[in-house]
Amino acid sequence: MIIRAVTLFYPVENGRVNADELRQELVKLRNVISSVSGRRGIEIRTWRVTLPFTGPSWDFEELSTTINKASTDLGYIHASLNIAMDSRFELNKLVDAFIESGSYLSIWVGDFKELNEYNAGLFTNVLKKLVELNQWALSRRIAALIGDAILTPYYPDSINLGNSHGIALSILYPSELSNERNLRNDLTRVFRTAEDIGREIASELGIDYLGIDVSLSPWGEESVVDAIERIYGIRFGGPGTLSAIYRLNKAIWEASNQFRVTGFNEVMLPLAEDEQLKARAREGLITFSKLVKYTMACVAGVDMVPIPSNQLSLINGLINDLHAIASIKRRSIGLRLIPYPGGETEVDLGDFGKTPVLDVMR
Repeated sequence: MIIRAVTLFYPVENGRVNADELRQELVKLRNVISSVSGRRGIEIRTWRVTLPFTGPSWDFEELSTTINKASTDLGYIHASLNIAMDSRFELNKLVDAFIESGSYLSIWVGDFKELNEYNAGLFTNVLKKLVELNQWALSRRIAALIGDAILTPYYPDSINLGNSHGIALSILYPSELSNERNLRNDLTRVFRTAEDIGREIASELGIDYLGIDVSLSPWGEESVVDAIERIYGIRFGGPGTLSAIYRLNKAIWEASNQFRVTGFNEVMLPLAEDEQLKARAREGLITFSKLVKYTMACVAGVDMVPIPSNQLSLINGLINDLHAIASIKRRSIGLRLIPYPGGETEVDLGDFGKTPVLDVMR
């Protein structure tokens, strides 16, 4: 098992933070992470800092730049731009702050009751603007949150709800799952180890332990698709796939009942981050429409998916469909798309490698 991320949820007062105090805490947290990792012999891959929803009256450009200066040279990534429903932001200012600060950006487009048309349009317009500026690759740092707001260490939809001061963890564990018979024991062992580490880090830092997001997520060859095929004996994308995802989700929920969890807590299927998922897309077993269907049983079926940039006009309808699914299953969904202006069937996403470009209409 690998700790995918330790995320510090940092409070904001009147749209400001004390940069010196924040930096001191980030240094201390990094030292604690190093100490705990060494003692336990476990890899902690990333560390992050997340702020609350951005107030429309805040000087959010200055705030996000301050967070960037305090955190980047210490190896942190940050989510300092989080757009709530019923708020208004000038598009160009928001995009400029996003580009300049290096922040991740979450746009809450609707809760379980209703869709916010302004925020849904804002999400699409930000993507369009990045294409116009030839900065489309940065869209990997932007997500729409569909459903009720949650506190998760997963980016980009990481929001410090309640202006908390504490840490939460995400974990990387597909290779820890052996077979269906041992699944409950495997999951319990992983979650217990992660919780012990999270509580230890929070205690040494002197802040709250907020929980672990027990979502099963991939990272390259550490593949969720490979785990599902191994456990349930299916070919991912073929008949039985939706059932297998749901069965694995049920096992995750049941095993996590005895632990403090927060966030999505479901199977994740980000296309660019899972090499086996890419392989199934190249084989034609995975299409855009299938990924939409799979959100009925997973949190992020439409995640890190490159699409042709000339199909951005279809995104409003997609958001409406995903909102219907989120409202039916009563669990929040993340949406992350990468609008690619080129004509190739695959796009090189740098550290994520070559990834198929999927037709939204298929």
